[in-house]
Amino acid sequence: MTDTSLGKMCWHNGQLVEITKVRVDPTDRGFTLGDGLFETLLWTGQEIRFFEDHMARLGHGAHQLGLALPFNVAEIEGGLLALAAASRQQPAALRLMVSRGTGPRGLKIPDPTFPNILATITAVPAVFPAVDVRLVDIYRSAGAPSARFKTLSYVDNIVALNLAQAQGADDGLMRGPDGSIACATSSNLMILRDGKWFTPPLADGALPGIVRGRLVRAGLVTESRVQITDLDTCQTACLTNALVGVRLIHTLNGRALYPELARFAELFAVLK
Repeated sequence: MTDTSLGKMCWHNGQLVEITKVRVDPTDRGFTLGDGLFETLLWTGQEIRFFEDHMARLGHGAHQLGLALPFNVAEIEGGLLALAAASRQQPAALRLMVSRGTGPRGLKIPDPTFPNILATITAVPAVFPAVDVRLVDIYRSAGAPSARFKTLSYVDNIVALNLAQAQGADDGLMRGPDGSIACATSSNLMILRDGKWFTPPLADGALPGIVRGRLVRAGLVTESRVQITDLDTCQTACLTNALVGVRLIHTLNGRALYPELARFAELFAVLK
């Protein structure tokens, strides 16, 4: 009987299969060049939270990069739900990856292409504790596709996280232009300044995060440049992404914060 416990199964090119049976072609451009996109979605046990938002972002990124999605939204949803059901775990992170597929050596996009799609699932905590976040000397190139879309190439973020952890922090803040902050390594930054919530704009290198977008559209958070100097004066701060929701920061660039939970209530409400 096939073991369908958490982490043993994946959804690969339309089929639910054991991870150990999946093989990546050595010429796959996702492997050789990071040529592809991904989304990380939260399985709550009842639903894939913000699924439509994730598919909209994936579709937009694929269109901009000229990357064909091998399955439609309904088929992707069915595959992810089948994987979640097989895992029998909650909550869990579903990681959906789309590679452009195999191709000859070089950067030129092959014609035709044969995209490769893979989804895995991993357990995550029900509650994420507050974190220590510090600025690191890694910049986000605001106009680059790697900053605007969730590409498979995350080397800048990896280096930034390692630098932050070497300082004893949990996460790192990446720099934007002209002394600004772009985002954290896998989250958007929100700061409370003069009684209002602000988040760095996309023009400064912030990734268009799912939770960030919802909070901005709800009118609770305003896009505005966040300067490095704001880290020394803001009232409180948090990180947001689709897995953690809103995650409090207890230490920001070495300064202890004492957040009042009431200030976060309206943010939490949008995510229910």
